[in-house]
Amino acid sequence: MICSKCGEDIQDEAKYCSHCGVQIEGEKLPSEEMTDESKMSSLKSAYNSASQAVSSTAKAAKNIGGKVATHVGDLNGDGKVDVEDLKIAADKTKQVASAGIDEAAKLGKSTLQSDLVKEAAAGAAVGAVIAVPVPLVGPTTGAAVGATLGAYKHFTKK
Repeated sequence: MICSKCGEDIQDEAKYCSHCGVQIEGEKLPSEEMTDESKMSSLKSAYNSASQAVSSTAKAAKNIGGKVATHVGDLNGDGKVDVEDLKIAADKTKQVASAGIDEAAKLGKSTLQSDLVKEAAAGAAVGAVIAVPVPLVGPTTGAAVGATLGAYKHFTKK
């Protein structure tokens, strides 16, 4: 049977459309004059219609979710997510990580070649040596102060 309002297929014995909820023509609304048995029958029918709607919606969502997961995870285009896709993902991860490490190394080299870093490092070394015998200061604090003075020297020279 087809719903007269939304045009969706509905069960022949349904009293309400499970898609839009409209009363099926020819069926009477439950009233106070109905017996308890007919009221219970109407409620069961409405419950069954709602259950079917929820079930069909859940099935559709499951199918869509599976299709999306396959589409995203299928890296070799064979229509399924398998060990080959895992190997492709692992190889790509290695490539990206290697490129990142190479860039970090280049950046590190260029940073170490800057005059600012050289002067800050020299100041840190001198500060650490000077601060070793000073109680409560120690080499770490001396290195931080020395690095700051080295950077200051770099920015104030003309």
